[in-house]
Amino acid sequence: MGTLPPLTAMSLPLRVWGAYVLAIVLLAIGLLIGPAARASASDYRLNTGDVLTFDFLDDAELPITATVSGNGEAQFPLIGGVNIVGLTITEALEKLGNEYRRRDILVDPKLSLNISTFRPIFVLGEVRTPGSFPFFSGLTVEQAIGLAGGMQIVASNASDRLVTRARLRAEVEAATAEIVHEAVYAARLSAQLKSSEKIDLNDVPEIARTYVEGLPFDSVTELEEKILKEDLAAYRSQAQILTEGIAQAEGGIEILNELVQQQKDIVSNSLEDVERIGALRKRGLNTESELSRAENSAGTEKAQLLQTFATLARTRQELSELKLQLAKLAADRKKDILTQLQEREIAIKKLISEQHAAEEQILLMAAVAKDESRKNQVSFAYEIRRNPVGGKPTSFEASLVTEMLPGDVVVVSIAGM
Repeated sequence: MGTLPPLTAMSLPLRVWGAYVLAIVLLAIGLLIGPAARASASDYRLNTGDVLTFDFLDDAELPITATVSGNGEAQFPLIGGVNIVGLTITEALEKLGNEYRRRDILVDPKLSLNISTFRPIFVLGEVRTPGSFPFFSGLTVEQAIGLAGGMQIVASNASDRLVTRARLRAEVEAATAEIVHEAVYAARLSAQLKSSEKIDLNDVPEIARTYVEGLPFDSVTELEEKILKEDLAAYRSQAQILTEGIAQAEGGIEILNELVQQQKDIVSNSLEDVERIGALRKRGLNTESELSRAENSAGTEKAQLLQTFATLARTRQELSELKLQLAKLAADRKKDILTQLQEREIAIKKLISEQHAAEEQILLMAAVAKDESRKNQVSFAYEIRRNPVGGKPTSFEASLVTEMLPGDVVVVSIAGM
């Protein structure tokens, strides 16, 4: 057999040669982005903001939802908060099973744990509506930009740019005002946790402290401190009512214990009278009616003793219920405050992201305005910022087909700017 001639563009028809080149290009792209773009669901490590679905497989109860909070814990039935941040679903299931066994709650727990909602991704930079958006499996950079309304269109003339800049500056100022409000709100919630009647600047979240420093703090906290005092007054009033009820119940129990002892003595004396009158009756020294009266009197005293026991039991039950209500009042209040604090921190981060995005757009518009000749040749660059659990934050260039992970931040910018 002879040697095959070298493959050249002249040795193939034009259509075949084009298909051949296209296949090679697609194969190269697939090899470059395939392994890096995808992440196995089983390798995903839980992080703050993930919403989980938890269920006992061997009972008829409906599944419950549990959110991974800022301290890394999620609340589960019977065992409360368990720190699962940084674990895979398999590792989290193993830890929960060990926890149920360790506390002697379940011998062989059959558990189910799934991620129902991942923490959101963020799209910033040169897009129409920067912010946070829900994550779904297989989400690409292009789809994330679509969720953010697509690429930001550069203003086509000077008047459009002036209007756009004015709108962006208004957005920056509005975001700053909202950040200050949320920061003071968070400080007020921290004061509620400490049962303090004054808001402390040190309780402002660290991420928002620079926005509050330099402001007349008394003026921005005046309304929040009124809310704080009203909340503390309402809580203390409810707690005082329950505390007084507990004190009254405890006093009633002491009195009833004394009555029980007295009644026991009376019953004992009545039974001795019955024995004495019965002995006299056998000797014929009294009448049958006297013995009958003594027996009736002893029976009445026994019934009175049983009634006192019943009243004592009811009072003890009321005391237990009052103590439970007092503990629940404090626990529910703390849980509600912590939930609101977490919401405030998320709101502040979102507002700061929106503010930075608006500021970046203002700077980009100023840069584009200096070079009008290039405004029709704008191309975009994409950067993904990733902060994995237990790892170092990373940043890398991406393409429109790069797949994202929960919590990723994609920054869209004009290439070369």
